[in-house]
Amino acid sequence: MKYVDSGCGKIPLISLIAILSISLTVNLPGLAISPIMGKLDHVFKNVTELEIQLLTVLPNLVTIPFILGSGKICTPKNQIFVLGIGLALYTLTGVLYFFAESMIELILLSCLLGVGCGLVIPLAASLISQNFVGKARTRQLGMKSGISNFTVIFATLFVGWVASISWHLSFIVYMVPIIPLCLIPFMTTAYIDKNKVEATPPPLQPRKEPARPSDDDIRTSKAAKRPANVNFHFQGRASLILLGGVMALYFMATYGTEVVSYYLPFVMGHYHLTTGDVGVATAMFFTAATLSGFFLSRIIHMVGKWTMEIAIVLCVVGLFMVGLLHFYWSYIAGVFVMGLGYGVIQPIIYDKTSYIAPNTAKSTEYFAYLLTCNYIGISLVPFIISGAKRLFDAQGDTNFSFIFNGCVLVVVLLVAIWKRNSFIIAADKDSYEKPVETAPKTENAAKP
Repeated sequence: MKYVDSGCGKIPLISLIAILSISLTVNLPGLAISPIMGKLDHVFKNVTELEIQLLTVLPNLVTIPFILGSGKICTPKNQIFVLGIGLALYTLTGVLYFFAESMIELILLSCLLGVGCGLVIPLAASLISQNFVGKARTRQLGMKSGISNFTVIFATLFVGWVASISWHLSFIVYMVPIIPLCLIPFMTTAYIDKNKVEATPPPLQPRKEPARPSDDDIRTSKAAKRPANVNFHFQGRASLILLGGVMALYFMATYGTEVVSYYLPFVMGHYHLTTGDVGVATAMFFTAATLSGFFLSRIIHMVGKWTMEIAIVLCVVGLFMVGLLHFYWSYIAGVFVMGLGYGVIQPIIYDKTSYIAPNTAKSTEYFAYLLTCNYIGISLVPFIISGAKRLFDAQGDTNFSFIFNGCVLVVVLLVAIWKRNSFIIAADKDSYEKPVETAPKTENAAKP
């Protein structure tokens, strides 16, 4: 059996593959519809444009409450069961899409798709957080981000190809959840603990990341009215404040770059570029984000504590390139640079969320809050841009969305530089690579 380093021992490679396979599913809802929107307009003669757009919007809207619900109901004991239910619903929806023959059926299935995906999304990051620590966790969260973005590239190209054969075949991408569904037995706590190889000698704790208190420690500490672990400071209000800061940063990064999906076709179309050109440019964003995720540990090692600021700079530069330079290759370069920045920010934010969760039981809940914030950021882009256009009297300006969001992220960059040493912004390589001795055990310390 092959093993991989978890930062506190080794776990089976098949378990890592199983956990990462969940990431194949998280960015798919609504994806199959986008490339065939025009085709559906001809298939269903009596439907409105709004009804067709609902097929893209509804999965994301329905996903939000079920992400929160998944975070609330998941515990270390039932999370695999919840994951199985979500993946099963997801797969069932993919099968039912092949038999849908009316617009109302497609809309209802889009809602069911959002339910299944919402239950799954928080667990894709939470299971990594629970099984990896330190540098190993950072590396695997980067892989998770890279895989989810790569899936978008592959699925978009695949859907565009099979749609020419039959519009029903586009929905075959929603069968991807079969992969993690079949691998569920290898990601259970029982399987991982049974086959885990403990480190010898016992691993040192990564710097700035003392051991979290166990659930038993927390229950005991509440009864005794004392901290569950004197070495771990992110509990209670402090933990929630840090979560709020991380969520705000993720919201701004998502909102700032999501204009690519909403407004790039209008900008490039205005300058007489084809839909094929738009497709290539959009794919560049996810390609760059994929590369950043795969090489995240190396990027942090090279750049150190300025990683977050440089990533935001890349997003700003990309936004202004698209908004101000109107050539095909400038669009490609601008979107690619933007994707590089976002591809660094996303997994680092996941890593910070893993760290501030006060215990294993809270991990999924914290990721649910974070990812809900992400989906809200995606949903609010057109509303914020429309309001800003009215405010600045820029209704007919196709470049406004990129320039405006570039200015917004400049403000975020200034705040990041001002708070560069704060936990929310700093990404010091020493936090992931240089272990230090743990504090001596005390009667209040967490169990090993």
